[in-house]
Amino acid sequence: MLPMSSFAQSSMPDLVASRIWIGDKSNTPIVAKAGQPFYVCVTVKNIGNAYADGFYVQPYFGGSPLAAGGPGRLDAGGAQDWASGPVTVGPGNYEVRWVLNPDRKVSEANYGNNEIAMIVAIEAASPVETPSQPIVGPIGLTITVAVILVAGVALGIYLRRRRRRTAQPKVSSSKNSES
Repeated sequence: MLPMSSFAQSSMPDLVASRIWIGDKSNTPIVAKAGQPFYVCVTVKNIGNAYADGFYVQPYFGGSPLAAGGPGRLDAGGAQDWASGPVTVGPGNYEVRWVLNPDRKVSEANYGNNEIAMIVAIEAASPVETPSQPIVGPIGLTITVAVILVAGVALGIYLRRRRRRTAQPKVSSSKNSES
């Protein structure tokens, strides 16, 4: 049996999730909007005094698992960002959760700090940002017919002007001198 002082001084990694956020594909923090893709991000730190090799990270969004990441490698005192996605959802409140080393493949000094969670509010996208949908029914038909008519009139005007230019005789710019 080892004395307590020997155990406390043993070299072990200790993974901790220090920060989570919603980001774009470059991990830059963003305000997520409904219907637009985003990524679930986390910063993992090794606050232990030994190298962590072969750990995995498991993200969850709205209670459902996303693609796991790994195997990870992290020096003692090091940190790295992870992201999973893209995720696209409707407006509402969702839980984002990350679990580090869920299968405990890496022996750690403390497994109690391997999880972090937060609630995110996904805002509805404004009508300007929402991709336009086709207009159907009588209104859509009316708009389509109007666009075709305007295009036809414009094409007719263009062709008439072009015919007039080609039908007119070319005027010679040189003068004939009669001597």
